[in-house]
Amino acid sequence: LIARKGYRREIDSYSAFCEADGATLTGLAGYLRERGFRRVFLAGLATDFCVAYSAVDARKAGFEVVVIEDACRAIDTGGSLAAAWERMIDAGVAKATSSELLG
Repeated sequence: LIARKGYRREIDSYSAFCEADGATLTGLAGYLRERGFRRVFLAGLATDFCVAYSAVDARKAGFEVVVIEDACRAIDTGGSLAAAWERMIDAGVAKATSSELLG
């Protein structure tokens, strides 16, 4: 899988699912749907930007989304982490830790 993200200089994109213009899709949602995926687990950098935008866009695309909190790190400038979690929770994104998922 090659998901093209952030390759257009004029658009700074955070989401793995959609460019920052809100219209240009990366193809990731279609790729996952074609293979029968219904749930997406997210981990990475930065929680308050790339992870949050990807999580919300994955929900908009109809996926169940779980962000693995202890597998992410935030930049957290000026309350950006709290605001990102609020957006994600409002969108229906779930939180989990790696130990919860691994049992």
